[in-house]
This record gives sequence, C-alpha cells and structure tokens, in this order.
Amino acid sequence: MKPYQIVFAFPFALAFGLAAHAGISRGVKLVLWAWSPLATGEPEAATYDRRVYHSAEKRMMQVAGAAALSGLPWLVGLAGGGALWWWLGVLALAAVAAFDVLSWERVAVSGHYLWFQRGFRGKVHQVAMENIRDGSIEETDVRGFTLRHGTHNRLVRLNVRLSDKRVVALPKTDGYGGLESVESVSNYLRMRLQQLRDQETQRGRRALKSQLDLPPSDEPVEPPSKDDDALQRDLARLRLVAAQGSNKRPSH
Repeated sequence: MKPYQIVFAFPFALAFGLAAHAGISRGVKLVLWAWSPLATGEPEAATYDRRVYHSAEKRMMQVAGAAALSGLPWLVGLAGGGALWWWLGVLALAAVAAFDVLSWERVAVSGHYLWFQRGFRGKVHQVAMENIRDGSIEETDVRGFTLRHGTHNRLVRLNVRLSDKRVVALPKTDGYGGLESVESVSNYLRMRLQQLRDQETQRGRRALKSQLDLPPSDEPVEPPSKDDDALQRDLARLRLVAAQGSNKRPSH
C-alpha cells in the first residue's frame, strides 16, 4: 500500500475501530445486564446507564479515543504488516470493550429498592424505599467533545435525598438521549414513595380508630329486680307530690 493510500485509509481505520467497539460493547452490555441484573429477588421496573459516545465525561472520552485507536492495527495489517497485526487489532478491541465494561455505570429501580453500580466489577449499592425521602433530576451543560453532539453536550442524572437528609448522586448519562430513561426511573420512584406514604397513613388511621373504638362488654345485662322497681315508683310519687305542692303555693 502506497503512503497516500495509508493517509487516505487512516480516518476509515479510526471509524472502523469506533464502529466495531460500539457494536461489541452494546452486545456485551445487553448480555451482562441479562445475566447479572442489578435487582435481586424482584424485577427491575426502570433502568438507565451511562452511554459512551453520548456522555461528555473524561472517562467516556478516554474509552472513545481508545476505541478509535484500536482500528490502527487493522490498518497496519492491511498495509502488509502480516497476520500478527490483525490479531493485535482483535486484542485491542477486546481490551477497549473490557475497559468500557469496567467503567460502566448503571441504575435500576424495583418495587422495594433503588440500585446503582459504578463499574461492572464495582459494588452494587442497594437503597431501601423506606430510607428515601425524595428524588430530583439534575441537568447540566458540560464542556467536552462527543461524536453525537460535538461540543454542545448536556449530562443528566438522578439525585436521591435520604431520610437522614444525605444526598446520593447517581450516575450521569447523556442529557439528550438518556433523559427519557432517567425520567422513567424518577417517575417510578416517585410513584412507589407515594404508595408507601399512603399505606403508612392508612395504617395510622386504622391504629387510631382501634384506639378510639371501645371493645364491647362481655358481661351479661341483668334484668331489673323488684327492689329497683319499688324504688323507681317511690321516686315517681315524690316528684308528683313536689309538683302538686309547688302549684298550691300562694303568690305575693
């Protein structure tokens, strides 16, 4: 291959590395999420993750740059460098995919927990719904460069405030393409928190009602005795006599 041909093929080699990594990364992440979901014991209701070619973050730009460079061994092999360079190209793509997965950040919400992980080998954090006070979506304009948006980039993430007033900043993702997924997680979280509050209110009302309602007496009601009847007749006679005496009292 002539020098001018190598120069002409150089951008195509970079584009090949990006395209190959994008396809491999997407497939690997789909398999990993199906094989190792964040939620355990209950299904995931909504999810979102950080996107490589959409998010203008330093780590994501490093992944994109490494993916582009992974296409260069293929160019050398095409220029007559031998089969070794082709294998080096395969290893380079595998290394970039591994780097991407180790930097992968994702979020999921289920019926009773909020889950998030920073890096596939990182710890899966689990936050119970009872410990969450509320959540809010944060959007910020950022500097940087992405293939999708150039230098006009925006990041979005979900912030969660706990019962002890601490704020947990969840992973970021692209503000243009990932906003809908972040809103899905936020809306489901808000719905579940409202349901838990309604259930707590109903339990409080039932407890208050049970305290106010007097339990029925188990003692049998005895019929009035003959002495009670005689006492009632004497009281009625005295009231009648008193009323007649007041009517006969002279007026002044």
